[in-house]
Amino acid sequence: MTLHGNSLTIQNIEDVTDELCAFIKDQTIKKFRRKGVGVGISGGVDSAVVAALCTRTLGSENVLGLIMPERDSNPNSSTYADIL
Repeated sequence: MTLHGNSLTIQNIEDVTDELCAFIKDQTIKKFRRKGVGVGISGGVDSAVVAALCTRTLGSENVLGLIMPERDSNPNSSTYADIL
């Protein structure tokens, strides 16, 4: 496999975001019959994106963020998690 500079570029970001939100809603509300979710937040990009998608989908009142920085993470990770 050859990776190029634009290999990770998402052309239709709004469509992808809508699909991810629909998946979160389907899994949370329909499959598991829950109103909300808990998200482990490390202060990194991955957990920030998940928290943002869940909040967009379910509303902030239905998302519980748990700050869980990795032991070997950048010391600023806890600060970033607090901001989120």
